[in-house]
Amino acid sequence: MIGVRIKNRYARSNDTELWPDHREAFELFGACATQWRVIAGMGGVHHQGIDYPALESVMRMRGIADQPARFEQIRHIEAGALSVMNKR
Repeated sequence: MIGVRIKNRYARSNDTELWPDHREAFELFGACATQWRVIAGMGGVHHQGIDYPALESVMRMRGIADQPARFEQIRHIEAGALSVMNKR
């Protein structure tokens, strides 16, 4: 979805659970997969985070009712993703 591959030889497709309350945020995060701010240079690639104006636009286009709550959920998902994506 966002270019991160998890290598776990014991994982099965039914090992992951997504709580219903988090489904909308998870789908919104996926919809923003191409909206990352990235710095590329001599030292490699560094992901800064999701472009928040783009996130706001996606929320508006999708008709997200509680945007502040979804934004906070996305920030938590983003933090976890950044720790994996920027691992060296």
